[in-house]
Amino acid sequence: MTQPVEHVLAALPRGNSLDDRSWERRHRLLLWLLVAHVPALLVAGWLVGHSPHHLLDVAPLAILACAGIWLPRRGLRTGAVTLGLVMSAAAFVHLTGGAVEAHFHYFVVFGLIGLYQDWRPYLLAVCYVVVSHGLLERLYPGGIYSDPRALENPWRWAMIHGGFLLAASVGQLVLWRIVKRQRSEARQYYTALYEGEHALVEQMRQAQQLKDELIAIVGHEFRTPLTSIVGYAQTLTARMEDMDRRAVKASATAITREAKRLTRLVANLLAASEEATGDVDHVTDLAGVSDAVIGDLDELAPALARRVNVSVPAGHHVAMRPEAVHQVVFNLLDNAVKFSDQATEVGLTSRRDEQMVVLEVTNVGPEIDEADRGRIFEAFVQADSSDTRRYGGLGLGLHIVRKVVEAHGGRVGLFGEGPLVIFRTWLPAAQVSPQLVAPASSA
Repeated sequence: MTQPVEHVLAALPRGNSLDDRSWERRHRLLLWLLVAHVPALLVAGWLVGHSPHHLLDVAPLAILACAGIWLPRRGLRTGAVTLGLVMSAAAFVHLTGGAVEAHFHYFVVFGLIGLYQDWRPYLLAVCYVVVSHGLLERLYPGGIYSDPRALENPWRWAMIHGGFLLAASVGQLVLWRIVKRQRSEARQYYTALYEGEHALVEQMRQAQQLKDELIAIVGHEFRTPLTSIVGYAQTLTARMEDMDRRAVKASATAITREAKRLTRLVANLLAASEEATGDVDHVTDLAGVSDAVIGDLDELAPALARRVNVSVPAGHHVAMRPEAVHQVVFNLLDNAVKFSDQATEVGLTSRRDEQMVVLEVTNVGPEIDEADRGRIFEAFVQADSSDTRRYGGLGLGLHIVRKVVEAHGGRVGLFGEGPLVIFRTWLPAAQVSPQLVAPASSA
């Protein structure tokens, strides 16, 4: 069998697209139509005055109707009802003496058997029409065709009738195929539409959840320094005259420290929301920035800053703005001192690696789960976002580090095993004379 023929046969409907329940409903309808033809043909024969033996033509219809009920397989029951309906059309033509109008009954039957969505009933019907028209016209001249020319060559006329019915069958099968394809395309479209809507709803749900978590985290982180600022300010307002110079200075220092902490929180929020841009036309001394960061840490948390061991050689210059370098170093150290064990030191070192300066921040602290290693650089990642969580912060520091470093052509990664944590950052190196180096700035 050639490939085009196989392709055509594969495209023909075989009724398998109908489930048993749908097929049973359609079969029951066609079966009742077949049963209704039996008394209708008996009455029609009596009205036109046919003798009783001609009315025996309807007996096979009753037999086929019973077969359509009791045969075990769907295909056999389909064939029985199809053959019965086509035979009822032939009996109607025979009872009317081959009237042209009676032949339209065949087209009605062919339209009805299309409910099976199967090409085989059509083939059975066409073959029956060709054989019955040619054979019955030989046995009963004038019983099928009213045209005298058909009596000369009834088989030719049978082939012509069969050809018309075959064309009608092909047209109906093609139409069914087009409708099926359109329904499939519509189903795919609405499925994609539903999936897109479902995905949008899920994104909105996740966005709402992220917003709620962000509000909880920001509210907690802002409340702590604001409480300190308000408390010290109220103390100064109420007891300024009773406090000595040292106490006033301590309160003012605390207010300044908490205000800077709030400023840094706001700066991190803005940095996370804005697009990072790389500017490699500037040159910054990494050692100077490291000293400035230690100074900032000492102002915010003196006990933590004293545990940082800095080993950044002079002459390590990076092609970045001082503010960007400060942001990277500060967030890395802030993360390290926050999560390190109390009795351990935090290390800050750097080394040259071809065209890059490798900055490493190490600490000993809680072991990071494998699942968290893949998402630790994402925004707002917090193992615990409740008000009673052990570690503070917005969960933006490492996200900002990666964002800034990658914008300048570098990269950052998490290394180390067990309690040892190493954040290794590759920054673009710059070779310049000392007088061109930008001074370190405190961000």
